Amino acid sequence: MLKPEKNYDFRKELMQVHKPNRRDLSLAPNKNEFVLTDGLCIVLPENANIVVTTAAKDFADYLDVSMNIAAVVSKKALDDWQCIKLCINEDIEEASGYMGYRITVSTDGILIEGWHDKGIAQALYALEDMMNLRKAPFIPFGKIKRKAVFERRFTHSPMGYLLYTEEVLSLIAHYGMDCILVWARDLERDYKEEHYDLRLICERAEKYGIDVYLESYIPHEKHPDDAGAEAYYDKLYGTLFSKCPKLKGLSLSGEAQRFYSHDPHAQSPAERAVKDNLPKTKPNPGWWPCNDYPAWAALIKKCASKYRPDVDITFSTYNWGYVDARHRLELLRNMPKDITIKPAWDIFGHLDFGDVKAHVADYSLSYIGPSEYFTSEAELLKEKGHRFYGNCQCSGRTWDFGVIPYEPMPYQWIKRYEKIVEAHYKWGMCGVIENIHYGFHPSLIPDLEKQMFFTNGKDPKAIVRDLLIRDYGEENLETVDKAMRLWSKAITHYVPANEDQYGAFRVGPSYPLWTHSGAPYDGKYPAHKYAIFGNRIFTAKYNPSYGRPSNKNEFVSLPGIRIHHRLKAYALLRDMLYEGIKTLETIENPSDALQKLINLGWFMYRTTLTVMNSINLFILKSKLDIVETNDEAKKLIDGMEEILQNEKTNVESTIPLVQVDSRLGWEPSMEYTTDEAALQWKLKQLDIELNYRIPHYKRKSEL
Repeated sequence: MLKPEKNYDFRKELMQVHKPNRRDLSLAPNKNEFVLTDGLCIVLPENANIVVTTAAKDFADYLDVSMNIAAVVSKKALDDWQCIKLCINEDIEEASGYMGYRITVSTDGILIEGWHDKGIAQALYALEDMMNLRKAPFIPFGKIKRKAVFERRFTHSPMGYLLYTEEVLSLIAHYGMDCILVWARDLERDYKEEHYDLRLICERAEKYGIDVYLESYIPHEKHPDDAGAEAYYDKLYGTLFSKCPKLKGLSLSGEAQRFYSHDPHAQSPAERAVKDNLPKTKPNPGWWPCNDYPAWAALIKKCASKYRPDVDITFSTYNWGYVDARHRLELLRNMPKDITIKPAWDIFGHLDFGDVKAHVADYSLSYIGPSEYFTSEAELLKEKGHRFYGNCQCSGRTWDFGVIPYEPMPYQWIKRYEKIVEAHYKWGMCGVIENIHYGFHPSLIPDLEKQMFFTNGKDPKAIVRDLLIRDYGEENLETVDKAMRLWSKAITHYVPANEDQYGAFRVGPSYPLWTHSGAPYDGKYPAHKYAIFGNRIFTAKYNPSYGRPSNKNEFVSLPGIRIHHRLKAYALLRDMLYEGIKTLETIENPSDALQKLINLGWFMYRTTLTVMNSINLFILKSKLDIVETNDEAKKLIDGMEEILQNEKTNVESTIPLVQVDSRLGWEPSMEYTTDEAALQWKLKQLDIELNYRIPHYKRKSEL
């Protein structure tokens, strides 16, 4: 039985990189295995830098905490001690390359050769992975030669906004990620030492071989052609890099920086104000591939390069999939080659549900990718010889279920990872954006990803098998694997529609079901004052949109047609999630890890019920608005009441789930949207509907 948790208790788990007592003392080594024992010496190479030294000390800590073995880190071998020797070697055969390593295990000990310092660190982490799977300090004799497929893997913190502790950075490095994204909303405020010290984050990250990039959400009010533009950007970014010389790069996005473009296709600053109560007909620059983005990015690069010559300026093409390709590709043709491009992997990817057309509104595992949007840009960037990172959302999270730790659908993830790796070899994609502000969470999914993002790996399905045995026991392998396959199939019936991904799927069963307008603050659960976005990144009233038109066609079918087909798809999603849960519940005496997996399944299931209830309530209320007779109205009102009662039961059943898993219902930029307090708020909201609004409708139907 899981113990109750308080909010944020999940951070305790994140603070412990090495899990204690992983060793199974009943196991004996095979004849072909080297046995690590007490009195082990980890020998540093000559002139070992901070990355190698940190990794060696980390490995000694792992042996102590997880395998109950005493080890020391030394600059030279000690007599009569077992040795793991570390060295740099730029010629390690097919492992020569970024994060490359060669591990040689013989009766004399273990030799680790890293192509560079990060290669040595990854080799030591690989030994940890092997022992975790073996549940013992036994390593097979022979050689292991691997290197990273990508030279950049970007992540946000799994712990929360700006929380990059030593433990979090170590965890990130263990997963093979090597870049972190630090958010800033106000440079004047955010770089004051009482708020946080970006320089300290850079110093701390350097020990783990991690580069730091700034992800800016700051308005950029000067156009490159404006008088004083260079002085403006020199003050903004030149000063930043002069104060933080170890900052590696900047992440630019039209949506985030609110660039004042002069492109005639987009709104100018003067056109942003509403005039004569008429709608705007031009998009905001963040939603159009403006022809002056290249000059803007080049100017920022110029200013930052004065203080960091090798600065990496990255530019996102997110949001433009609805635009005719000629505009998007023309921008990329004009973009300076020293600006790294970040095309979106799955956004605007087309999905067909029978005769109904849909597209990926926001990041979704249901669509493997890549989209035509991504492909068109990748092909041009390859032709141009232009460096680019894919915005792939691949470390276990998307916007499918906004407040869960990870999506436990390994076989669907395998398909995405295979395509992402293929993009490296096909188009030269040299890096991946692992996640946005929602970060990642330790699980079998980032473990699977790490193995697939290094060369010379095992068959992915064999990797999943190993990880399931590690986490849930060999005796439960068949049952857990069956559930994983069901859930991996279930997610293919998820429809990444705008109104659902920004609705109930984003926040879970705390999503309100209103039948009327006029609720304060748009009827949302009150936002936490300290949250980055709070409740601003979801809508609280179900309202199907018509989608965004392109120059050629509409991406999605009409809402009335679309939502009925979505309900059919969601019914399949719901049923497969349920079948997976019931499969897992056949296991007797489940471990805490298994019980948390079951809880996660129930949370996804109950979120899906809320989504379906919100759609069905919208359908009935829409019919009620134009009903012709009171008899018909009464039936509709009774149906609405039944949906609200069912949702109340659903919410009440969700409360026990979040009481024992503090990671459920939380997302870093929104903070807690679906903890017990939020679910109690939802019950009050439902009571208003059931005790006030429904009786009101019934009285009206008697008139």
